[in-house]
Amino acid sequence: INKVISLNTLTDGGGGKGLAGLGGVAQDGGMAGPNIVSLENVVKVYAEKRPLDGINVGLDANDRAGVIGVNGSGKSTLLKVIAGVEQPDEGRVVHRKGLTVQYLDQEPDFNPDALPLEAIGGGLRAEGLLDRLGIRPDDGRRMGELSGGQRRRVALAGVLAADPDLLILDEPTNHLDPDVIEWLEGELISRSGALLFVTHDRYVLSNVANRIIEVVDGRVHTNHGSYDAYLEARSLRVEQAHAQARRRANLARIELDWLRRGPKARTSKAKHRVDKATALVEAAKERIDESKLAIEFPSRRIGSTVVNAHNAGKSYNGEAVLTGVDLKVDPRARWGIVGPNGAGKSTLLKMLTGRIEPDTGSVRMGETVHVGWYGQDVQPIKPGTRVIDAVKAVAEETNLIDGMRVGAGDLLERFLFSKTAQRAFVEELSGGERRRLELLLVLADAPNFLILDEPTNDLDLDTLAVLTDYLDSWPGALLVASHDRYFLDRVCSDLYAIEPGGFLKHQPGGWTAWHEAQKEAERARKRLAKEAADLAAAEAKANTAPKVKKKLSFNEKREYEQLGPRMESLGEEIAALEEKLATQAVTADHKDLAAWGEALTTLRAELDEAELRWLELAELAGD
Repeated sequence: INKVISLNTLTDGGGGKGLAGLGGVAQDGGMAGPNIVSLENVVKVYAEKRPLDGINVGLDANDRAGVIGVNGSGKSTLLKVIAGVEQPDEGRVVHRKGLTVQYLDQEPDFNPDALPLEAIGGGLRAEGLLDRLGIRPDDGRRMGELSGGQRRRVALAGVLAADPDLLILDEPTNHLDPDVIEWLEGELISRSGALLFVTHDRYVLSNVANRIIEVVDGRVHTNHGSYDAYLEARSLRVEQAHAQARRRANLARIELDWLRRGPKARTSKAKHRVDKATALVEAAKERIDESKLAIEFPSRRIGSTVVNAHNAGKSYNGEAVLTGVDLKVDPRARWGIVGPNGAGKSTLLKMLTGRIEPDTGSVRMGETVHVGWYGQDVQPIKPGTRVIDAVKAVAEETNLIDGMRVGAGDLLERFLFSKTAQRAFVEELSGGERRRLELLLVLADAPNFLILDEPTNDLDLDTLAVLTDYLDSWPGALLVASHDRYFLDRVCSDLYAIEPGGFLKHQPGGWTAWHEAQKEAERARKRLAKEAADLAAAEAKANTAPKVKKKLSFNEKREYEQLGPRMESLGEEIAALEEKLATQAVTADHKDLAAWGEALTTLRAELDEAELRWLELAELAGD
């Protein structure tokens, strides 16, 4: 099956009510729209793993559902089963009759000889989307010549152009620049169909999703509302489970005391009392599953010198990628590296850590520096290596922050690898589990200079939350290259942007501070351009021989006087709609969002027309 698909699936007689019913109140809270997909007792098995174990869940026409869960929990499996790319081993998936579905895989499959526009079916909308995503349809390159990230952008353009009833996206923000991610957010919020997506991007999840579905231990927990609201609900659910466990434990203690009175006491009681006591004791043994990754590695001592770069530069094929880099990395640095795809972020990190040499200038590393590199590429591990053996090769035993000495098995358990998973071969792990293992291997080596090159691409949100908390108190130097706006805001105190020509520009603060500075710089550029144009026009007018000016007619004069207040009123209406879209994107009905979006487009067109007419009349009036 092509990984970018369109399904027209008939209902199989189940009615398609699912959990949410038809237009009533969903079981997980909130008002439900018409049901479009239902999963009924769905089971999916891979070898010894059951990522889906009796799933019952429904999707409604107005859902924008974000799917979360730890790496390997079954998020991608759930998306593939709903999309029809994979079939359940048990249970059934029911689609509304005539439902159209488009699915974005993490590794889309295309004919390598096809041109990008051909590969996704052509059309003006597809061509425009390719251009917005940084793929030029007319550059002549075939799909087989594109990088993995470029192929994913082509696939993303294809599924967006199709505008299906249900859009399913697996990590759509990977390999996208931050400004494109912001644009994608707006596209996803304003579209009228249902959306089901997996993302590591906290801002995208918070801004787009109006429902959260968490996959854990083969089951799902779901709640209507934002991601923050779901975290509150999850915390309450865990607290209630603890309270129930305490009640069971108290009852079990009472019944245990009764059982210990001996055979004589038990034989004088009813058999159901013995059965009840046994059941309570067994229930009290049940563990509340709130497994959470634990990162507790210490760091090596670091000296005052980490890395000093002086006038360092790097070129490829005669084109400068980095120019005149002067940096002194602080022992407590929390620096982010930003720039568009291909700007040279990874090249800068490699040059600062000695993986490549500069073509000009110098880079000197301190004697006590021990680099930990967590990069984009999967690190090679010999096929046939078991997970626990891969960890033993780096650290048979290690000390944790609290001084406790633990073995490889304990480390893996802290990183959410069960005993069964520890015995698995590395190549059997999911992509996310493999990346979590690699993070363990890097941190277990106790680096004091940590490099994270696009760390959020394959790590789940819970793992990223634990990692950011760990980095808060981690005593080494940290450099991060990332497109993830939340991670940069959360972790970094300074950003360095790679600008055209390979020059570095420093900006204190995280992503938001840098982005605001960029917008202000763009506004200033436009003001200067307008002032220069106005000055040139005034000089041209002064140097031109006087001409007989056409006077405004009575109607034109009245129109001219009315245009000023009209433009001010339109500006206020536009600002109010933009504020409404920004603040009510999660809670509003999709029909309202579509209507507001159309109204905003109309108002902007009216304002552009009014401004152009005002300029024409102002020139006639001589103002």
